[in-house]
Amino acid sequence: MNNIHTLIIGLMQLKGVGRQKVRLLLEMLTAPQDLSFREIVEIGQVLHIIPNQISQTEIKASMDYAKRLIHECDELGIDCTSFLDDGFPVSLHFNDYPVLLYYKGDLEILNHPKRAAVVGSRTPSRLGSDFAFQAGRMLAENNFVVISGLAVGTDSYGHSGCLAGGGKTVAFLPSGLTQIYPDTNRDLAGKICDQGGCLISEYNHHQMVQPYKFIERDRLQSSTSQFVIVSNFAPGSGTIHTLDYANKYNKPVYSIPIIYEESRDGFNHLNQKGINFQIIQNTELTQVIENY
Repeated sequence: MNNIHTLIIGLMQLKGVGRQKVRLLLEMLTAPQDLSFREIVEIGQVLHIIPNQISQTEIKASMDYAKRLIHECDELGIDCTSFLDDGFPVSLHFNDYPVLLYYKGDLEILNHPKRAAVVGSRTPSRLGSDFAFQAGRMLAENNFVVISGLAVGTDSYGHSGCLAGGGKTVAFLPSGLTQIYPDTNRDLAGKICDQGGCLISEYNHHQMVQPYKFIERDRLQSSTSQFVIVSNFAPGSGTIHTLDYANKYNKPVYSIPIIYEESRDGFNHLNQKGINFQIIQNTELTQVIENY
């Protein structure tokens, strides 16, 4: 892992500094990798991007932590990519993109020309489960990379359908890559990597799962997909966030009549929020996938 990864991790450890400030600061520097961490922090303070109250002790502790984390990632087989790296996937260049990602597997598949997300409830109906699995499988058979979030329910069926169809799938996690969330999908996570897919997270292996991380994960699923297929979901569910991001990023959202009937309250909620979606017949969805 290169020096820029260490710098970004260190900056993210400073109080009051998040990904947007890190991106703003590093984009203003011609060659940040040639500067020391302390120099970058001082420049950030002069530009009022980094709080002046941060002490020299905190600066040293943040860089020590970053170096230790990088060493641990090397030992654990976890790779990193930053928004400043040449290999940063093009599909991740969107508004509010991540500054650093941890991953296992083949990150290059996020540059694949055909990518679609399969999302929905953690407790789908029998028809909803079958729809997610068959959607994942059909996408794989038509040379799509399938994107989802490794959650139980719809996500799992979408990933599994893709694997059954011989395809590659990407799982964005709300947790670090050593603490697979949920733990019940640890075997599925292994199969995803074994079949040429990828596990990706914005969070390092020390960070705990928190509610806001699911929402941040949802934006990555939508942004890296060219369209989203949704199975069952309810008003107020996490799926709403994914579909809202899809709408913001102008990614079409598709579902079929039987799912609409089973999740009418969820779709009515989308209408109330002004989130666009298309309910099309199974044959039409097949045509969308086959003709993309």
